[in-house]
Amino acid sequence: MPSKGKKKIIMVILILALLIIIVIDRLENFQVAYDKEMEINFTNLGTNLSGSLYLPDTPPPYDVVFFIHGDGPQDRTLNGGYALIMNHLLDQGIACFSYDKAGVSKSEGNWLKQTMKDRSNEVEAALKVLENKVSIEKKGVLGFSQGGWVISELSKSEAPIDFIVIVGGAIDWMDQHIYYETKVAERRDYTEKEKKDYLSYVKTYDKFIVKNDYKGYVDFVLNHDYGKTMSKERFHFAHLNLDANATKGIKTMTVPFLGMFGEKDQNVDIYESYKIYDDTFKAMGKENYELYIFPDATHELLKSKYQDKEHLLLLHSFLIGEKIYTREFLDTLSNWIKGLP
Repeated sequence: MPSKGKKKIIMVILILALLIIIVIDRLENFQVAYDKEMEINFTNLGTNLSGSLYLPDTPPPYDVVFFIHGDGPQDRTLNGGYALIMNHLLDQGIACFSYDKAGVSKSEGNWLKQTMKDRSNEVEAALKVLENKVSIEKKGVLGFSQGGWVISELSKSEAPIDFIVIVGGAIDWMDQHIYYETKVAERRDYTEKEKKDYLSYVKTYDKFIVKNDYKGYVDFVLNHDYGKTMSKERFHFAHLNLDANATKGIKTMTVPFLGMFGEKDQNVDIYESYKIYDDTFKAMGKENYELYIFPDATHELLKSKYQDKEHLLLLHSFLIGEKIYTREFLDTLSNWIKGLP
């Protein structure tokens, strides 16, 4: 019969083993749980790009969702950030495709030198390759934030897509910047005068972006105490895209459309976006669209308690998985796609 000391050791070992099993299980929240992954390589204007097509455990033909990134140096899974969304779709028998942005991971190039039209050209190049790799029933795009402008360009060029989903899409690039900075001022608890002064500062440095005057911009920012200067590459990226506006593209969207917005969005004026999409579609006589504003949800449709709380978000992603998203977001997405004719 084992001694009390041995019993304690055995108990500790069992507890540690259980904890290891739980940790391994929870880490799957950050991994795409596909039945099969296909590496998809394609070329656009001489630049080699790479992505992955994740297939569900169902037979072809597949419905495929093409993920279109927002801002920043994003890889194909958003460093694991897409996993919960992709896994939900895969569980519903929906395939997912995403690629590394230019200059990220396995893709060549530099996303900071691209316009939204450049990015839409990449998407079209990838779509042609996908069509030759698997049997596809329907293929659509899911654009996050800045991805909305990419989708606008896709629609204007009559890209071969069967449906459109946009999450937190803005309308006008420069207007969106002012809205974002307004929210920055509010989060800093500026007085009305401080807020007015700050937004005047923002509008002035935007003029340097319009003129593509990086030196003037740097001198101006360094003479104020609001923050650091952006890099020359980032500044040029803003200049390249300052005319981005989704309105013309919206007028060409004839395929089924799903727009989803978070009520607590700090990046985009979602009420303006909602109204322009709704008014434009109604004027077109378009009926095959749905728009949602989710209460208590962020720009990414996370629950608002995760706003600016990265550590809490990471912990809860680990512990509760897809429950970090606002209620009904993922079901609304998958049910809408599955319900398409």
